[in-house]
Amino acid sequence: MTKSKDNYLNLVLPVVIFSTLLFISVDYCYFWDNIQQTSKEAHFFLLTNFQVFPTNNLNSEFSFTGYHPPLMGILTAISWKTVGYNLWVSHVFIFVWALILIYNLNKLLAHFFSVKHVGWMMLILLLEPSVLSQFVIASPDFILLTAFVVSLRAVFDKKYALLTFGLFFLFAINMRGVFAGFVFIIAHFVFLYYSSGKKISLRDFTKNAVPYMPVFVFLGAYYLIYFSQNGWFFTNSAYSEHYKAPSDFNRTITHFAEFALRLLENGRILIVGIATFSLFYLIKKYKLTNLKLNFLFILFIGLFSIYFLFIFITQMPFSPRYYMPFFLLLSILALKGIVESLKNRQILYFFIVIIAVEITGNLWVYPDKIAKSWDTTLAHTSYYSLRNECFRYIDENKMDYNQISAGFCLYGNRKIVELTNIETKISGDPDRKYFIYSNISNVEDSLAAEFNDKSKWIEIKRFEKGFVFISILKRV
Repeated sequence: MTKSKDNYLNLVLPVVIFSTLLFISVDYCYFWDNIQQTSKEAHFFLLTNFQVFPTNNLNSEFSFTGYHPPLMGILTAISWKTVGYNLWVSHVFIFVWALILIYNLNKLLAHFFSVKHVGWMMLILLLEPSVLSQFVIASPDFILLTAFVVSLRAVFDKKYALLTFGLFFLFAINMRGVFAGFVFIIAHFVFLYYSSGKKISLRDFTKNAVPYMPVFVFLGAYYLIYFSQNGWFFTNSAYSEHYKAPSDFNRTITHFAEFALRLLENGRILIVGIATFSLFYLIKKYKLTNLKLNFLFILFIGLFSIYFLFIFITQMPFSPRYYMPFFLLLSILALKGIVESLKNRQILYFFIVIIAVEITGNLWVYPDKIAKSWDTTLAHTSYYSLRNECFRYIDENKMDYNQISAGFCLYGNRKIVELTNIETKISGDPDRKYFIYSNISNVEDSLAAEFNDKSKWIEIKRFEKGFVFISILKRV
């Protein structure tokens, strides 16, 4: 009874935290890449009534990213048709995934920690700034993390139906899930090979391969049709520049620095430091005989290797949200070493300090010349009210939208971002009479310098709260 009660209590606080965040964010508009991967693609399916295959027409307002499977857009469009065309639909949908994550994370951690430590581990893993922020913006990457945890738990508990569910959403939610999914396959069958005494029967192989079949059918059909209609997505899309090799050695060095910064920022530096000790400790103690830990090791090394390789073969801008499954594994391995090498009181102190550092991670905001991943820190949340104030000012002063341009997150069709009934489109080119300038947009340094030049632009209205500002500029 005591163990069951403790397990129940481990779930309560995370549910309260995410319920509170849902209450706060339930009317937040679409933000960052979510504008494209959720709202734009959902609008495409809604407007075509699911009868037209995704297009890669770069002149279309609803052009798809292509390499990301369109599952999030499909699910969102279905939700709008069945529940209602409202922002809260996406946030409630993600809250359901948060409940799935909390329950399955508790089950997963029980394989590695005692009940008294699982509650602390739940908080450490769930209070990570990227996880909280991805929940707040109702991002598909939150589903990716949940599906990853569900799949891990299903393997350890030998729940094949649950594994089918987890793998489907892991692979099908976006391309990052595809990468993580293929690493998962390798780790899964290595784990199966050693746990069966290095003898896998055809029956065992088939039983463990079946959960992968539904998603392979889905992905195979999607990519086959997509290639035949739109061509290769890494060379024929608005994002093809991301997948070109770095132009020179200096660009590679810069890319490496970006990779390291995104790995360490927002409070993650402490976990990375602890992991340096823990990984060596666990390898020395278990001598690679603990099969479950080995599974996590292989996954961890595989995910790290993929993103490390991307430094040298792509120009893809890194984001901390890419690391969420990787960082979850790193945290489990790091804290496993702490739990097994320290005494109870020392462990408690470590847990408290780690949580405190993670929370302060939401305050890590750099100078303007360093691009920030605003979608992975709660420091961005004042943006939503400032955005409303900005557009209210524009509407009250009857400013002509045809004469307004703006930076990332603020340009485009407001209907797509806010789900309003009125379409008001804002250009992304700074060639109009007015420009909506915000630090959220991470504009190029040269453009930021131009906006600060009073001989070229004057500020007619500024909205500022917390770490975020939005400014309406007028061309001189």
